[in-house]
Amino acid sequence: MKRLIAPMLIAAALAGCGGGSSNSTVTVPPPPPPPPATTSFTTFVHTELAQTSETTEPEDVNGVTFTFPDDDNPAAFDDVLGGP
Repeated sequence: MKRLIAPMLIAAALAGCGGGSSNSTVTVPPPPPPPPATTSFTTFVHTELAQTSETTEPEDVNGVTFTFPDDDNPAAFDDVLGGP
């Protein structure tokens, strides 16, 4: 029995070495997707109000990412709301 242990250990060690190749290829992960394009909410509202009529179809905003550049500007919509 002791005579079989050494050959079995050698065979197991050599079996783990199989399959190696110097021609292996490295898989490079794809680059991350670009960030979604953003739309200025102020510009969007101004454009929508300029196009509004009785027959205007609603704009699809699903999936639109809005930015709020005029978040602290209380006069951002004065021109369309008839501000002071």
